[in-house]
Amino acid sequence: MYAAVKPLSKYLRLKTVRIYDPIFTLHSKCTIVILLTCTFLLSAKQYFGEPILCLSSTKHTEYVQSYCWTMGTYILPMENDSIDASKPVPELALLEHQHQRLTFNRSGLSALLADNEQYARIISIAEGVGPETRGVTKRMYLRYYQWVFMILLFQSLLFYFPSYLWKVWEGQRMEQLCCEVGDALILEETYCMRLRMLTKYFRARFSAIHCCYSIKYAFCELLNLVISVFNFWLMDVIFNGFWHKYIHALAAIPVYDWNLWNLMSSRVFPKVAKCEMFIYGPSGSPKVLDILCVLPLNILNEKLFAVLYVWFLFIAMLAAINILYRLLLICCPELRLQLLRTHLRGMPKAHVRQVLSSAGYGDWFVLMSVSINVNPTLFRDLLEQLYMEHANKQPAQSANPNRREFLDEQQEQDEERESDRDRVQDHISMVTDEQSLDNSTSVPAVPAVNIQPIHYYTESHA
Repeated sequence: MYAAVKPLSKYLRLKTVRIYDPIFTLHSKCTIVILLTCTFLLSAKQYFGEPILCLSSTKHTEYVQSYCWTMGTYILPMENDSIDASKPVPELALLEHQHQRLTFNRSGLSALLADNEQYARIISIAEGVGPETRGVTKRMYLRYYQWVFMILLFQSLLFYFPSYLWKVWEGQRMEQLCCEVGDALILEETYCMRLRMLTKYFRARFSAIHCCYSIKYAFCELLNLVISVFNFWLMDVIFNGFWHKYIHALAAIPVYDWNLWNLMSSRVFPKVAKCEMFIYGPSGSPKVLDILCVLPLNILNEKLFAVLYVWFLFIAMLAAINILYRLLLICCPELRLQLLRTHLRGMPKAHVRQVLSSAGYGDWFVLMSVSINVNPTLFRDLLEQLYMEHANKQPAQSANPNRREFLDEQQEQDEERESDRDRVQDHISMVTDEQSLDNSTSVPAVPAVNIQPIHYYTESHA
């Protein structure tokens, strides 16, 4: 058994680059390992023997066991009467039931058992096993018993789906960003190279890509919650509507009330059940065989599903809390700032706020993922580099807050100077023409025009 379960331990090992948070890991890894371990336990015949053992009056025991394993077993619900007045009963079955009650001629306890079927089942050999009236007494068939290991395998695939979907969508982005820098000791050359690459990556401003990246992860978290709720509904359908009531059986464990535990667990995981088979005589007359079957695997099923019930409830609550936490992070930038500061010891809060001033939720989400997978010193140096870039841009913008108005004013002044220059040139040309026509006429002196030189204040303006 250990050899079969040992490969699952490798699946739980933490990888160098982590792309899941702890709650996502509980859904995608721990739950799968628990379900597969339960599957291996139920398939081990050397520990629990045959899955079904039947007792009947016929000599063909193996045939009877195969028939009951294939066709299924059933129990008699304790909370229902032998005849349910709210449901229509076939007239033939009702007449047969009345005929049996009238023709029984017994004394003492036998007559009591024949007359009161419900009381007979209370003092029967096991919970849900006792006398019945065919066609009248209600039955609850144990359809799940043959398929428990298939149910567990399906559940493991169901819980693995969000993990697989996120691996496809993630595309090894974190592995490309954080490889070789997750250890405590890093070579100087590798340290500088990876720092330059990370700084260049975050300077490129992939805000739209990061936003889509974070939305996909949030969708996978929501999918975990949906699968947890769907799993409860599925278990309730498989176990005949009793799964949501299994909490009553679990409530008996803390107080050590084993009688209540056996009573409640036997309603969904009975150890003894009934089976019905028809045989025909030489003349073709049918005969009904009332067969008693022992279900050894239910000894293990009731314990395993008690653990799974608590585990499924636990991860469903965690998934719901995680969704609320994710919504709070999206709506609260100050909380995102405080969480990022936990990975930046010694860096002033104002510097971190300056870096996040132009970053959205998607950029913060990628930064947090990087901070988990890289050396803390390298991540702090990365944030310092991003802060220096913001600090260098800020003086240029703060030196001229009304830059557009300033440029518009300079352009107007230049246009006025150009118009003055054109007027002076026109005036000089006109005077020259008049002087050429009449040389004797005295030309009035042209007043000196003081033309201001054009000053270009910035290189871009020039």
